[in-house]
Amino acid sequence: MKMLINGRKTESRSGKLIPVTNPVTGEVLDTVFQAGEEEMEEALEASVHGFRRWRAVPLKEKEKIFQKFYQLLEEPEKKREILSVLIKESGSSIRNGLFQYQGMPEIFKGYLESAKRYLGSVLVPGTEAGHDGKTEKDLQMVIYEPVGTVFSIVPFNAPLMLFAYKVAPALAAGCAVIVKPPTSNPLALMKVVELLWEAGIPGDVLQVVTGSGSVIGDRMVSDKRIQAVSLTGSTEVGLHVAQTMAKRLAPCALELGGNDPFLVLEDADIKAAVRDAAFWRMNSAGQVCIAPKRFLVHRSVKDDFIQGVLSFVKTIEMGFDLDVDAELEKYLATDFSRFAGDHMVMNSLISEEAAIRVEEQVKKTLEQGAKLAVGGKRRGSFYEPTVLTEVTKDMDVMKDMEIFGPVMPVCVFDTIEEAVAIANQSSFGLSGCVFTRDWKKGMEIAGKIESGTVVVNGTGTYRNMMQPFGGWKLSGQGKEGFFTLGEVMESKNIVLKGFLE
Repeated sequence: MKMLINGRKTESRSGKLIPVTNPVTGEVLDTVFQAGEEEMEEALEASVHGFRRWRAVPLKEKEKIFQKFYQLLEEPEKKREILSVLIKESGSSIRNGLFQYQGMPEIFKGYLESAKRYLGSVLVPGTEAGHDGKTEKDLQMVIYEPVGTVFSIVPFNAPLMLFAYKVAPALAAGCAVIVKPPTSNPLALMKVVELLWEAGIPGDVLQVVTGSGSVIGDRMVSDKRIQAVSLTGSTEVGLHVAQTMAKRLAPCALELGGNDPFLVLEDADIKAAVRDAAFWRMNSAGQVCIAPKRFLVHRSVKDDFIQGVLSFVKTIEMGFDLDVDAELEKYLATDFSRFAGDHMVMNSLISEEAAIRVEEQVKKTLEQGAKLAVGGKRRGSFYEPTVLTEVTKDMDVMKDMEIFGPVMPVCVFDTIEEAVAIANQSSFGLSGCVFTRDWKKGMEIAGKIESGTVVVNGTGTYRNMMQPFGGWKLSGQGKEGFFTLGEVMESKNIVLKGFLE
């Protein structure tokens, strides 16, 4: 599949191709080009012209283009093609694919409506003396302008959803966007960009460069024509991007790693805690940034919690031989939310390398003294749902070792103070949750947990577009959600001196 640069489907001059494979079967689905210096330069230069044109397009005209995009997404053949590619290249579940696809229109709609309400302001004349003591007749206005070209780096685990969270606010604000899709699974995202072009987004306003992040990232991020960066990825990459952008004081929004705590107090509704813990940890084979990853359970309810989790895990079916196209045909018109709580079919991880890494992390945790209650086996890119018990707070998994796979390490605590201390000992602070029947106690603990989101009596995977979504500490900076408009716009003061005379 060719890159999408300046309105054209573009090959790289080098001709270097990267295969895109199905992690379940090993089948090569397609290839993408490795962008070189010439292609990146073309995209950057085109974005300068695209930005000048797009920022002048009224919101009512942008809305017409977005509406056409929504219509194209609903065409059955386009929907079937994109979802089939997404699930195959990602090794994804049907539920995850539907979740992403069905969420895109709402995200685009929400950001456009937010842009309509991103109001400037007129300051009250004469509220303070000012530098010359005469501000009573001055008209002082605060307006907002798009920052310029945004470089959006999209991860593998939810490429369509996170593409929308990055691109929709930038386009609604009037910015140009250059997208770096995940190298492992870029195809569905690129097909969505083709739909946006078809809907009317100019080809120099929204572009896609493909290839290795190590080749593309530094070149793009260090270029002064990139005025902002939005990245979802590893903390290591995020820190490098932040350092590069800091050298020219350019903004970047970073959603990075997490090791989210899931606290179960002695008075919790254990049935509800088990349901949320097991489902949301195993959902998408555990490859969710804000999935619960450290399970801190009060000693008095440990046995009930573990037995409940084991009962759920034993019902999970491994999806080794799933016929994706047959399943997709069956559920194409189904709302993704109907899958929550139903019988789960475990999808693969994004690659065999990712599954091997999970295998190594589990082995390390067992070597440190944990016990294997269930699972622990790998088959190619699949990893069995795994529960680890007798995990202690000093183990790496209870600190900064984020396992991006279907693994539940259970650690026992005796006091609330101990639980909070374990929750906060990680360098990450993306999300978290606490289960208790005492709402006051839940609120108090939520106030003590160091993370961007804390959910009481629900899982930390709770995410609403109205929230300022983002993490604390090494989990990132900046916010996603409708607040993202603030990340891609700049305020400007305009003063008409003596205008009111």
